[in-house]
Amino acid sequence: MSGEGGADSERNAVATDEAALWFVILRGPDPDRHRAKFEKWRDASELNRAAFEQVAATFEGAEVLKTSADQRHRPLPRVRRDARSWVPVALAASVAVTLVAGAAWGPLLNLQQRASDGRATTFATDHGTMRTVQLAQGASLALDSATEVRLENQDGDPVVTVVKGRAQLRFRGSTTEWLVRVGDSEMTSRNGIFDVSLRGEDAPSVQLYAGEARTRPVMQSAAYFVSGEPLPVGRAVQLARGRAEPLRPRYAADERDWPQGWVQYRSVPLSDLVHTVNRYAGKPIILSDPALGSLRISGRFRIVDPSAVALNLGRVFTLTITERPDGFYIDRP
Repeated sequence: MSGEGGADSERNAVATDEAALWFVILRGPDPDRHRAKFEKWRDASELNRAAFEQVAATFEGAEVLKTSADQRHRPLPRVRRDARSWVPVALAASVAVTLVAGAAWGPLLNLQQRASDGRATTFATDHGTMRTVQLAQGASLALDSATEVRLENQDGDPVVTVVKGRAQLRFRGSTTEWLVRVGDSEMTSRNGIFDVSLRGEDAPSVQLYAGEARTRPVMQSAAYFVSGEPLPVGRAVQLARGRAEPLRPRYAADERDWPQGWVQYRSVPLSDLVHTVNRYAGKPIILSDPALGSLRISGRFRIVDPSAVALNLGRVFTLTITERPDGFYIDRP
């Protein structure tokens, strides 16, 4: 009985955290951009729909409470719930208390301010391009191909949000604690060097190369705040609500030098190597025989130079390389 109730409470808490995040996003500067994903999440379950209605009602109640002393103790609007749904209700109530008190440390209030204060600077790259931006106190931000990152200040502290693509953050020697957000997770670091990736519908991932960093959920109850868990060094992890789960790579890879155009792989399939190189290629590599993609190779590769990679593959595997207007074709001899 207690196990079932605990599982229900956890599901309710997750739904309410996600609902609160969606509520703030939809009140941000560009709600239409996110509306399709929101509707997909909302329609995925009745629990999600009810959680969003509860959070919306709570915020609306908080707006009234902030402007009318006479109504300060009026009951909050609520959706139907059973005795096991106390977790989302308590969280929603704590959100309202945070808003009424005007507490700057409240996670939801902070996120709403960041989304609407209009002071964010956006950095972006197109397909095939990279960019490195020097930040304050010796920190740097490298953007991979087709990447978008926002930089803003929250109460004087720097906040970096990876919107899509891959970015590498270097905080060596920084006296400031940086906040890096991706999806529903965020990381804090003063001296870390790490990659943050968010591609398509995949869950965000992080790889810490050096230094220290911690991960935690973006949305937390004002009544129960956690500082997060440390990220492991040298191991890629997948993030979900601030929790880090180890990824099982299909091959060994050291990609810390990708901002300089270099990666090192061990036993990488040609199909994967070609896919990586083509992310930067104006003229892509094309395997005429898809079966060639199963061949494996190890080495250090200049991923921003498709012609050099194609020629090296030809030498290693005794393949024929033909340059045509639409790409570098690799064929069996």
